[in-house]
Amino acid sequence: MLPPAPATTEARTMRRATLILILAALALLPLPARAEAPVIPCAVIAEHPHDPGTSTQGLFYLNGLFYESSGGWGRSFVTVSDPETGRRLKTTNVDPHFFAEGIAPGEGVFSMLTWKSGIGLTFGLKDLDPRHRFAFAATGEDLEGWGLARDEDRYILSSGTARLEFRAPGTFARTGTITVRDGDAPVRLLNELEMVDGWLYANVWKSDRVAVIDIGDGAVRAWLDLAPLRARLAKGSGVANGIAWDRETGRLWVTGKKWDKVFEIGVPVLR
Repeated sequence: MLPPAPATTEARTMRRATLILILAALALLPLPARAEAPVIPCAVIAEHPHDPGTSTQGLFYLNGLFYESSGGWGRSFVTVSDPETGRRLKTTNVDPHFFAEGIAPGEGVFSMLTWKSGIGLTFGLKDLDPRHRFAFAATGEDLEGWGLARDEDRYILSSGTARLEFRAPGTFARTGTITVRDGDAPVRLLNELEMVDGWLYANVWKSDRVAVIDIGDGAVRAWLDLAPLRARLAKGSGVANGIAWDRETGRLWVTGKKWDKVFEIGVPVLR
């Protein structure tokens, strides 16, 4: 059998050009996506009454009480209630020029974002009296206020996008941002926020899931599936929105806009 004829210079050049084209095409292919976060079923421990007239925008637990904000143009309010009975103990109407959004506690007061004004409001924790106003958006900046949470040394703000902002207590100056992703996909419509045992929990608007976020890198580590709660709610209940955590006992509650119940659920153990 005769050996193959040596490749011509032209043939070698064509093969080399073809190889370069293949390598270039492979370089343009997307890298394999990181695995999506697991979905954890919602384990209900107890359920309690919740005022269905409240369009919940923000919620937190402090000193045995729920603090809650309810949205709407001309009908926004903040309220404090008994977690076991749902009974309102005190309610303060919000200036009708503002649409109430997320709330988070501070020193003797709690802060509240408003939807499109770029203005935040503070209220006394004990009396719910309005105290101060502050700007969280620069002049001309298109930044909506949605959810608000507080960790040890900063506020965390959502605006309906996949981006979270860190704000300094006192001045509310922006100190950093992070983008939330599930695998490689940005998670948009982040809404009500709550820090839970070092993780940031976030409602996603128009969804019955809660994202459990690593606040260090913005990665979603798990999803809490609240869909099974629908069977326990009155007809006409709105979207899930409202997370509260008691750091002393580890109790965790969830509710939603115009829900007639608030649910105590199990806290997933994440590593």
